[in-house]
Amino acid sequence: MLTLYGLKNCDRCRSTIKWLNENEMAFEFLDIRSDPPTKNQIKNWVNVHSIDTILNKKSTTWRQLSQKLKNNINSNLERTLSEFPTLIKRPFWEVNFKPKSELVPGFLEDHKKYLKNLNK
Repeated sequence: MLTLYGLKNCDRCRSTIKWLNENEMAFEFLDIRSDPPTKNQIKNWVNVHSIDTILNKKSTTWRQLSQKLKNNINSNLERTLSEFPTLIKRPFWEVNFKPKSELVPGFLEDHKKYLKNLNK
């Protein structure tokens, strides 16, 4: 089971969904605003990917955080990302409800190759 986390109004997420549909890949899409990941999921994600790989420091949400929260992000990561899920880079992937190191957040040619092999 392929799960895709993102935002329904995100251009990259929409193009990813379009590609998945065109390639007849079964997936579930979860909007991180209406269905945010749990703290436990975030902890698992960080164990597979680094904080820097997951955390979107270019987002509007990041720019709006207090400096104190930014400075303490490592110690409060799970809580902060569950409170502000738009800080998560997207799309974010899980296969069989687990993150895969081969599927870092985003959608590039490497993702397409991996997903096509997964679908065989």
